[in-house]
Amino acid sequence: MKRDCRTCCHEVNPKKYAVPDNFGLPRAPLSQQPFDAKLQTISLSGEHEWRAPGPDDQRGPCPGLNAAANHGYLPRDGIATRETVINGLHEMTGLSTDALVFLETTTSFFDGDPVSGKWSIGGRTPKSALLGPLQNALLGEQSGICGLGHLKSEGDASITRGDFLQPTGENSNCRSYPKFFKELIDLAQEMNGDNEYKGQITPRVMAEHQHRRKLHSIANNPNYYSPAFAGIAFTPAAHHFVVAMMATRNETQPEGVTAIPELMEWFSYTGDPSSVDTLTYKYGYERIPSTYKRRHPANQWTLADIVAAVAQQAVAYPSTTGVGGNTGTVNSFAGIDLGDLTGGAYNAQALQDPYKLGCFISNTIQSQAPTALQGLLSGSQLQAALDSISTKLNPMLDQSFGACTALFGDNRKPKGRTERDIAGSKYPGLTQKVDDSRAYSEQP
Repeated sequence: MKRDCRTCCHEVNPKKYAVPDNFGLPRAPLSQQPFDAKLQTISLSGEHEWRAPGPDDQRGPCPGLNAAANHGYLPRDGIATRETVINGLHEMTGLSTDALVFLETTTSFFDGDPVSGKWSIGGRTPKSALLGPLQNALLGEQSGICGLGHLKSEGDASITRGDFLQPTGENSNCRSYPKFFKELIDLAQEMNGDNEYKGQITPRVMAEHQHRRKLHSIANNPNYYSPAFAGIAFTPAAHHFVVAMMATRNETQPEGVTAIPELMEWFSYTGDPSSVDTLTYKYGYERIPSTYKRRHPANQWTLADIVAAVAQQAVAYPSTTGVGGNTGTVNSFAGIDLGDLTGGAYNAQALQDPYKLGCFISNTIQSQAPTALQGLLSGSQLQAALDSISTKLNPMLDQSFGACTALFGDNRKPKGRTERDIAGSKYPGLTQKVDDSRAYSEQP
């Protein structure tokens, strides 16, 4: 079903609703949020001093994960495990355990190795396989979160990375591009240059940036595609993390602010931000600013916050929950009817409700999981991954979002059709085969 893009993905003037600066779940006013320097200061010395990544270390599209590895909050080789992600990122950021369990489980499931339980924060590498190169040769290979991780937990229209299937130009989904970083800086000045935020990054800036990045992809990438999981959950949430997790907090601004100098450290930029020509990006060299304070333990960013913030953005920008893509030419966006994906239970407007959005995410993951795994794995590795759908993935989703009975039939089978079944061969960004040479991330 092709949607009218004037109302779906090209709204120039979104609804007269702004993503609130106090976004996520309802909280105390920003100025009244708790702050305790002792509790919120993290170590950036000793075992957590910044160290440059080595030539065999994995770094990828997420500046927060790269910085965590460079400071030893994740393994410095960039190979993550469940324990290191949940414990290390909680200690570093104040992201809640329930959010980390969801993010780690889905990422390791789609992008990692089900035998070793490891996954790469960059591209493909034998280091995340239990048997190394031998296992990959016999049983298939994990993708990591960039390269062939595209459309699983990484999608088009990211904060500063490229669209993976953009035919030419900025098409690495592992590296940052100064052009897109400068657009974010300019947008912060455009929206906040004359108010109390003084050109700093706020939730409204990130929501607008995500919207503009989507419009840019539609207008420039004939293979643009926004999938039901990565496009609706990961891409908007990654934008929100810039404020929720990277902000610098202090006594006068306990809610935190994300200023441009700190943002440049997080994203591995140096130089003069007034011109794109004087901005320099160094792959994999992200760092935690010395002024950084983690979220207060009483004010953690939870899974419910993540879902609520995406729903709030969907109210302001309905295209946030648009599934579909260009059909081989620029500006040819055709949407997939969410009713088909949910067995008629939901339409796009329903995803402005955080509960229904969470259920939609759960439904999407469970319906896509078998096909996604069969495309990458084989033999006993594939069987181990398929078995983990019922033993690991589904229980986590039920705990995170509830039973969501409107979307599931008997034996937890999703009622709707799968995304690939609906799409067929219509979207080259979904079906195009990619040479394995693009599976690997750059060497830092």
